[in-house]
Amino acid sequence: MNHPNNDLRADFIEVLKEISTLMSIAYEQTGPVPDDHPLAQAGLENGGEIVLDYVDRNEAGIAFEHLLYMINEPPLVISEECTKILAQIAKTLEMPFTGDESCRLRRATFGR
Repeated sequence: MNHPNNDLRADFIEVLKEISTLMSIAYEQTGPVPDDHPLAQAGLENGGEIVLDYVDRNEAGIAFEHLLYMINEPPLVISEECTKILAQIAKTLEMPFTGDESCRLRRATFGR
C-alpha cells in the first residue's frame, strides 16, 4: 500500500464524522426504533467505534465494509466529498467501490 496507515486512519475518521452525524440524525428522527426498522440492525448505532476498532487492529478492509454497511442499510445520503474519500480508501485497500449507491440516492433526493 502506498497510503501510510496514519493517513488511512485519518481518512476513516474524516468519513466517520459525516456518517456518524447522519446516523445520529436518523436515530433522532426515528425516535424509538421498532425491531423491524433498518436502524435496529446490530452495528449501526455504535458503528464508528466498530470501524475504528477494526482499523486499529489492522483490519482496514473489514472496517471499510462496515462503513459501507452503515451507509447502505438505513440508507444514508452522503456528500460527494465523503464519496471521494471512500473511493480513496477503497483504492488504497485495493477494494471495489463505485460510489453508485450514494450518487443515486443524492440524485433521487435532490433531483440531480
